[in-house]
Amino acid sequence: MAIDLPEKFENIVVNATEEWLEKRGKTRDELRSFIEKRVLRDQEKSPKVGDAAPDFEVEKLDKTGKRTGDFVHLSHYFGQPVGLIFGSYT
Repeated sequence: MAIDLPEKFENIVVNATEEWLEKRGKTRDELRSFIEKRVLRDQEKSPKVGDAAPDFEVEKLDKTGKRTGDFVHLSHYFGQPVGLIFGSYT
């Protein structure tokens, strides 16, 4: 099933030391196979450019950052522009 891995993943396979592989009971080929499966899974499940965003819910926070118990669904804003910021403000 060999695929061309993105450079960052190829570097993981190439740069894994024998000691690191041995400690985990893996061969370089097993590591490559594991990463290939993950890359293929992510490619299949990830939304593509132009796809509708998957619906999800997030809990509202109050002005102090405390949880409110109220939830917002992305689908509530269907047809409206929505900007999403992912990160931590803590």
